Amino acid sequence: MELGYSTILEQSQVMSQNQIQSLQILAMDNAELSEYLQNEYLENPLLEHVSGEESRREEGTSHLEGTIKTESYKSWNDGAKGYDVVSENPLELKYYLLDQVNQMKYSVLENKVMEFLIECLDSSGFFTMSVEDVAHIIKAPVETVERCLGIMENLKPDGIFAPDLSHCLIRQLEVLGEDDEYVREIILNHLEDVAEGKISSISRKLNLPTAQVRKYIAAIKKLNPRPLMGITQGRTEYIMPDIIFSYKDQQWNIELNDKWMGDYKLSTYYMNLMQSATDKELLEYFRRKMESTKFIIRSVEQRRMTILRISQAILDWQMDYFMERGPLKPMTMADIAEKIDMHVSTISRGIKGKYLQCPRGTIKVKSLFSAGVASAGDGQETPEVIKTKIKELIDNEDHEKPYSDQDLAELLEERNISISRRTVAKYRKELGISTTYERKYSN
Repeated sequence: MELGYSTILEQSQVMSQNQIQSLQILAMDNAELSEYLQNEYLENPLLEHVSGEESRREEGTSHLEGTIKTESYKSWNDGAKGYDVVSENPLELKYYLLDQVNQMKYSVLENKVMEFLIECLDSSGFFTMSVEDVAHIIKAPVETVERCLGIMENLKPDGIFAPDLSHCLIRQLEVLGEDDEYVREIILNHLEDVAEGKISSISRKLNLPTAQVRKYIAAIKKLNPRPLMGITQGRTEYIMPDIIFSYKDQQWNIELNDKWMGDYKLSTYYMNLMQSATDKELLEYFRRKMESTKFIIRSVEQRRMTILRISQAILDWQMDYFMERGPLKPMTMADIAEKIDMHVSTISRGIKGKYLQCPRGTIKVKSLFSAGVASAGDGQETPEVIKTKIKELIDNEDHEKPYSDQDLAELLEERNISISRRTVAKYRKELGISTTYERKYSN
């Protein structure tokens, strides 16, 4: 056997890191994209964020020198976070809190004080009365009220019975074991600066890098500013649509539901700083961050355009369905890819995990795609249409002699729909319809 070397010339496509990252951004839903951009914002000083509210108010204007605007603490505290709303029934609140206390351990007076303290909570869950006032009203020793308040301050949700917002947030940090001295300082003395977006001002006062201040603020915003809004019998999961189809004045409109994220752009403050910087390492650092910021902004815009093109193609293909004039038509990713001249993998990433809101309701985009089931004729039918026909046949069958799955397959064959008995059984189960035997003896 002879050994030797040979050279083979062949072409292969290798994606760059930027291309991979761009495809990852395309595959994100709006919530994932928002989280990704927030993380980038925390790490990259040249990436500037203007919240949705500020973006609408300050559109077309530049930011004040030395200030990087971000989502205001006020808007966050006013309900921007998606906590469930507390029950309006005060008895439910009282039972929820007292269930956490072993009332058998305490005297009648102490139980009476604790119930009164619950009634004194404000709508956010803060306790703003003085211990002396409570003692006077309920005719109890001050020491007893203080002891009972100490017990109530340790109940869930964390931060309830705090005297104000700052102490509420600090309490939550203590429970989480994240009571950093700088975070505490920001909460106690710089919440107004946070509300006004004065990150660079906080940075100078605390002698911290701007990026670190952003991280501290991000940690604070994960806390619950209104403890009572965390009380619920069970959390309700909400679907946030990524795409919105609306129909008005005989015309369809398509938009991405991403305005709530705000705008991301190059920071004018740091761009100006680059002009006067002389340190080579600093300039190189700024240059890398600037390129990263430009790439992210381009990728996000490209994602928008791609999703809008895919959405338009879906709307055109399934117009009868969205107009409620008929069922879904067979539609594959390859069909849409060919229609708008994109690769099938791009379509797959563009619809991954995304939801569409339209006059028919909120729909998972992927559910609009289905391969057609071959019929005896030239056309195709979707599984949903075939399920409807199966249900119609069963609804009209003789209850004394219900159709078997084989009977249903043969009846569908007569209607130019060719599917196997096993497929009929599968669709019947998905419809929640019983077997032939169960249908016969349940009527």
